[in-house]
Amino acid sequence: MLIHLIHQMGFFVMRITTIRHGETEWNRERRPQGARDIELNQTGIGQAERLAARLAAEPCDIIYTSDLLRARKTAEIINTQHNVELIASPQLRESDFGEFEGKSLHDPVMAAAFGKFMDERAPAYFAQVQAYLMEIVSCGKENIFIVGHHGTIRAIICGLLRLPTEYRDLFSIGNTAIHTFEQRKDGAFEIVLENDTSHL
Repeated sequence: MLIHLIHQMGFFVMRITTIRHGETEWNRERRPQGARDIELNQTGIGQAERLAARLAAEPCDIIYTSDLLRARKTAEIINTQHNVELIASPQLRESDFGEFEGKSLHDPVMAAAFGKFMDERAPAYFAQVQAYLMEIVSCGKENIFIVGHHGTIRAIICGLLRLPTEYRDLFSIGNTAIHTFEQRKDGAFEIVLENDTSHL
């Protein structure tokens, strides 16, 4: 009710909520998933169900999601409370991690090499996600949910807040974490909720 009232009073013109997928076994084991199509584990399904209950009262006009199983299943569970159009797109996939997919980041040497790989890959990947984000922003809907991955959501945050790629590590994104952004009349977005996992 409060969100509807604020919208009617003209304080913001668009609301975007980003959501990271629920837990997978590779998340639990600290193995980078990248483009691998890993499904939610039972913990992740439970997280998504609690998330859906949390978001049930929030206005939602459309849901965009990565087409990878872990994100799409999370989005489908959320949509049981909204029954709106759900668009699954490869443009919202996690970055392809190549040889690092499935490797353990408990190994400090592997973790350092993976970090360097991501530093090199991030600019092109962020540009890809942010180009699709501009399509989403132009879809004509007022309340938008976007379900994605760790990298996807960092790219969206930097895009909406007009931050350079180098700022991506400032943002923590837990499984099923919610970030909410409101667009003001001047077109700028502000973050009003960050890394919220209070439903877990």
